[in-house]
Amino acid sequence: MSTKKLNLSQQLLKSILVIYFIITFVVTLIHFMIEYNYTKSHIKEQLQFIAATFEPPIETALWDLNSAQLNSISDGMLNIPLIYGVTIVDVNKKVLIKKTDNSLSKKDNVDNELSYNFTIKHKFKNNNIFLADVTIHSNKMAIYDRLKVGFSLIIFNAFIKSTALVILFIIAFRKYLATPLESLTKKISTLDWKDKNKRSIDVALQEKNELSTLQNKFNQLLEQISVEEEKQFQLINKHNAQLEEEVKSRTIELEKVNKNLKRLATTDMLTQLNNRSKIDELLHTKHDSYLRYKKVFSIIMLDIDFFKSVNDEYGHLVGDYLLKAISSILKDHIRSSDVIGRWGGEEFLIVCEDTELDGAYALSEHLRQTIEKFEFDYVKHKTVTFGIAQMQEYVSLDALIKKADDALYEGKQSGRNVSVKASLNA
Repeated sequence: MSTKKLNLSQQLLKSILVIYFIITFVVTLIHFMIEYNYTKSHIKEQLQFIAATFEPPIETALWDLNSAQLNSISDGMLNIPLIYGVTIVDVNKKVLIKKTDNSLSKKDNVDNELSYNFTIKHKFKNNNIFLADVTIHSNKMAIYDRLKVGFSLIIFNAFIKSTALVILFIIAFRKYLATPLESLTKKISTLDWKDKNKRSIDVALQEKNELSTLQNKFNQLLEQISVEEEKQFQLINKHNAQLEEEVKSRTIELEKVNKNLKRLATTDMLTQLNNRSKIDELLHTKHDSYLRYKKVFSIIMLDIDFFKSVNDEYGHLVGDYLLKAISSILKDHIRSSDVIGRWGGEEFLIVCEDTELDGAYALSEHLRQTIEKFEFDYVKHKTVTFGIAQMQEYVSLDALIKKADDALYEGKQSGRNVSVKASLNA
């Protein structure tokens, strides 16, 4: 669910008022805490004064063992608005008096922080005889009773000042910022960019301030935009003719580059034969054609015998020469309908279209004998081993490649320089 977006003046007013109310709240809270602590301290002083006042009669009642008088004194103490509880404990820790004000609810207790304890002693024959410990208790309600009038005035004062300030802020913001800014924004948003003669804004601003300066600068910018736009229009017309000629020239160049890139993407850079990716694509095409139209084809996988020894003995440059030379022989001696590619390393693969196993075997034998008789530079004579497999029903493309690879491996194991046909059994 989207929320209504405030404009700039509303955001600014909101930020100022939030800060003001936070400061007002903090200051009021501090004021209250100061008054609270001051009142609490004053009550403690008054408790000491009350204790000094009642100490002599309590001493007399305790010495005379006059419980009626002691009860009367404690009741009198509770009648003082500041006192909410009285506790008197004798020398044997026996509680003689423990009374609380009836105004306290069952959940309320006397406040130990607002209590004062004093000892009752009787002087007899130059000795101080301990009679009892007396504790008089007050309560936070006493603090609140004293603060409620003053704090109400503080709250009321803060409310009046805050209300007046908010009203003044709203009036000032609306007059000097919100209304002129809204008018300026509306003019800008409804500006007619298509008509150059109407590209200006005119808001009757009562005050000369940043908004009026912004309006003037914006109109100057609009005028400059119109001038620059006209210049750009003339330049565009001038360049269009040149661009048309350049586009024609670049199009021809791009066509040449695309053809070259397409060739590079499907060609092995060393041997200039089809690369593995191109052969894979062709194999999938032939396989789809076989599945649909039963157009048989065979593949020949061949590997240069002892090629690693060439690299080890003569170096990789001679190895590269041998790969290119054998690639040239293969390309010159296959049929026009056959497609050859470098399968990887010193391995090659030939796709024989409309060719059964025996036809592919005959081609591989022709290629094997041609390479065997050829005299190469540096290495003189080299041989190649072939593995041949025919596409059959219920044989996948991966299985076909594996059959040719297995036949090639069998040829390698049997002594190399041979052509081995894979079995036609699926």
